[in-house]
Amino acid sequence: MEVIDVILSAPVLFGLVVASCLVLVTRAVINALGQLPSLRVQLENVDRQLSTAHQGIPQKRAELSQLQELLKPLKQTAQHLQDYNTALLDVERQAMREEEDKRRSEEIPVHRPGPPREI
Repeated sequence: MEVIDVILSAPVLFGLVVASCLVLVTRAVINALGQLPSLRVQLENVDRQLSTAHQGIPQKRAELSQLQELLKPLKQTAQHLQDYNTALLDVERQAMREEEDKRRSEEIPVHRPGPPREI
């Protein structure tokens, strides 16, 4: 019974936990060191792709500026067309109002007498 008490004592359990943590950390470091060469190759590939992308940025910015310059007249044309469409809609609404007013003015008002009152 004393053996079980000694094994389950706090210092022994603490030592077992610390030893298992050290084993887990050691295994993780060894695995990471084993993967290091493949990770370095992947890092170099990504760096190469990134530098290629960075070199293309000025060219893309120049293309973007050219496209924006080409787009300015189109935006102005679109605005003119939108204004023209709005004006047409206003004229159409006004014509409809005038037709309605004309139709109302041409109607003959009919006055119908109400029911006779009883005296």
